[in-house]
Amino acid sequence: MTDKYTSSAQQRGYKTMKALFGHEVNGITNNELAKQLGTTDATTFKDLKNLEQAGLAEQLPDDKWRISPSLGRESFKIINALDTANRKLTETASRYGIAN
Repeated sequence: MTDKYTSSAQQRGYKTMKALFGHEVNGITNNELAKQLGTTDATTFKDLKNLEQAGLAEQLPDDKWRISPSLGRESFKIINALDTANRKLTETASRYGIAN
């Protein structure tokens, strides 16, 4: 759905970023991404360069692309927050005598 508050270029860039997940080790080529996303090589490359500029993607020496390690590290903040919440819930349940 498009409205006056969204940008088709930004939405396409987000789709490109999401398509990079799962290719952290070997990367994926620009051409493979373009085919997967139904866009041209040039459009996909432009999106990848914008993601790279933002620190969200990186190009490997073999010209394949992947999510940047810094984005991967950021995702651990979510895991750590969930782990902390789980420990607090477990502690509270224990204090109330509720078994997990």
